[in-house]
Amino acid sequence: MVDATRMKRETLFRINVSLFNWMCCAACVETEMGGHRMICLFLALYLAVSRADNTVSVLVGSTDPVRGIVSGDVILPCFLRPTTSAVEESVEWQRTDLEPKEVHLYRDRGDDNVLQNPSYSGRTSLFSEELKNGNVSLKLTNLKPSDAGNYTCYLPTLDNQKTTIELLVGGAAPRPWVSIVGTKDKRVVLKCEAEGLVYKPELVLLNSNETILPADEPTESSMNSDGLYTVTSYFTVQKTATNLFICRVQQSEIKHMRETHIHVPDKMFHEEAEEYPLNWKVGIGFLGAVVGAVVGAVVGAVVVFLCMWRKTTRKHHPEEKDSDDSSTNHAESPQPQNVTGSPRETIRGNLTKTHGITVRKCIIILI
Repeated sequence: MVDATRMKRETLFRINVSLFNWMCCAACVETEMGGHRMICLFLALYLAVSRADNTVSVLVGSTDPVRGIVSGDVILPCFLRPTTSAVEESVEWQRTDLEPKEVHLYRDRGDDNVLQNPSYSGRTSLFSEELKNGNVSLKLTNLKPSDAGNYTCYLPTLDNQKTTIELLVGGAAPRPWVSIVGTKDKRVVLKCEAEGLVYKPELVLLNSNETILPADEPTESSMNSDGLYTVTSYFTVQKTATNLFICRVQQSEIKHMRETHIHVPDKMFHEEAEEYPLNWKVGIGFLGAVVGAVVGAVVGAVVVFLCMWRKTTRKHHPEEKDSDDSSTNHAESPQPQNVTGSPRETIRGNLTKTHGITVRKCIIILI
């Protein structure tokens, strides 16, 4: 729209210039004949003044999207070129997809935000000291995700000129994660990862001197269904004076950076080379402990069952004794002195001894 208006005005200007040139030449010819040379000079001066007065000021914005982050501030650029004062102009910033569409309104040498969309209340301003230089840029503070969209810079008092600027709003990068995942040839493997990033990031690892260290492989990058990036990279590092390393994620488009520090213990650099990550080792050890516990529980249950079964069998059949038990009884227990004792007492003594033998056998099996 701006380009079409500019071309139209420039075309009309060229036509006017051509007409004035023809008139000037004709007048000069006539004055040469009549001897009045001053008329030619006056016409030339008039042409110069007309050329200056008809210089076209065009509204210029940004062809590239403007990027900002949530809770941050951003400036939407809009200028008059060649430089022309906008102090006496009306300046309207709008979002045509909203109702009301007014984001910020300036007229009669002051802000007039009576019709402003409530979601922008207290968050917009122009650079009042720069209006005389044709700067009608909008400053938008405390950005919200809903602020993303197309903004129109509109000057109704200057031939209804307008230009559109796209604003992108993303979340600030969260702090990256850094962890020790393994050792290799007395070196340590670090994993650096960041997720939930709106703008494509750069992931780097630095030592305590802030020297960028090389990655083992190119950074792995993926995007989820919400359009957010996740990046992962692995670094094999050597022992340093401090063993301090910095995982840093940078989003150059919005000049945003976050980082996380990690200190690697000295002992990690003295371990033998491991082909598997440390978390695999922990997993294998845990699995072995679980298997051992299960096997022990099963064996213990079987032993207890056998002991109980043997005990129950002896209880119901006390007269069944193998020769070993009988010989043991005779060897260890003296014969009762009172042979005239009642049969009830003799059976009680045998049963007690039988339980004792059974308990001893269970203990031997468990050992």
